Amino acid sequence: MIKEIVLDTTELEAPEPMTVVLNNLSKLDELTSIKMIHRIEPQMLFPILDKNNLHYKIVPKNDDVIIYIWNNNFKDKAQFTDLN
Repeated sequence: MIKEIVLDTTELEAPEPMTVVLNNLSKLDELTSIKMIHRIEPQMLFPILDKNNLHYKIVPKNDDVIIYIWNNNFKDKAQFTDLN
C-alpha cells in the first residue's frame, strides 16, 4: 500500500521545517513519499535532495507551496507527473 507522509510546516519557524523534513527523509522507500506543505519554497532543501538523489516536485497552492519528495525506487512515480 502506497503511503504519503504529510508534513505541514506552515506554522513552524526556521529552522524547524528543515529539521522536520530531514528527519523524515530516511522513511522514503518504494512505497513511501513525502508531501511537505510550506509557506515558501525552501531553497536550502533542494541541494540536499539533489545530493541524495531524491526527486521532488514543487506545486504552488494558494498561499502555500507543496513539495512532493520521493526516491528512485518509489513505485508510483506517475502520480507526480500531472500535478499543478
